[in-house]
Amino acid sequence: MVAAPKSSEASLIMAQTNGTCPNCMQGDLITISMAVSGRDLAFTTCHLCEAKWWHRDGQEVPLNSVIAQVADKS
Repeated sequence: MVAAPKSSEASLIMAQTNGTCPNCMQGDLITISMAVSGRDLAFTTCHLCEAKWWHRDGQEVPLNSVIAQVADKS
């Protein structure tokens, strides 16, 4: 599923993710990918245990750094 961008810089993609949750070791994951300030940002969650994590440009990052990046954009 692809959400319509609100501006020329923003795009969201939601997809079923192949892989295993590092918390419960199951594979029922969803990832939402977006571009923020020209960088790739992705949120992944596990439907079974509700673990959540973020990646920026392919590297795992803490939520507070994501909030700071998005807040700088507004």
